[in-house]
Amino acid sequence: MGVSFGKRIHELLNKQISEEFSSAYLYLAMAGVLKDMGLDGCAGWFRKRSEEKLLQGIKILSHMQERSTKVKLMPIAAPKQEWRAPIHIFEEMLRHEQKITISINATYEVANVEKDYQTQCFISQFVVEQVKREYTASSLFDKLRKMQSTELGVVMFDAELVQRI
Repeated sequence: MGVSFGKRIHELLNKQISEEFSSAYLYLAMAGVLKDMGLDGCAGWFRKRSEEKLLQGIKILSHMQERSTKVKLMPIAAPKQEWRAPIHIFEEMLRHEQKITISINATYEVANVEKDYQTQCFISQFVVEQVKREYTASSLFDKLRKMQSTELGVVMFDAELVQRI
């Protein structure tokens, strides 16, 4: 039998699974809107992020199961599905990644306080990855903000994201 979690860390990990799956759902919605706008590169990039978020949620779920702890999946709300322009999508992605950073950091902090070293080590990989995700979101938003003044700039930005897939 595995070592169970403290009540607070158990709640936070269940919540983080929900956050990751909600992120996947949001990024899938963003991909759909970008596809409708004719920005296939941006759409593909967001679909890839959606897949990564699903995998992160599954990793957390597996961590909990490996420690013989019951997982409680929570409902996932429908994401927003309308944006006026690509810049609004990338701005929302940045805000969303900042929210996820706060959530992951809180889980790490509670694991530290509760001396749950297994979860602390496990979640540290998410902390490191989240620094990269937030940086990427910020740099893409800034780049699109500078390029959005012309249609050609948006097309070039879209072409760049094709290369990043």
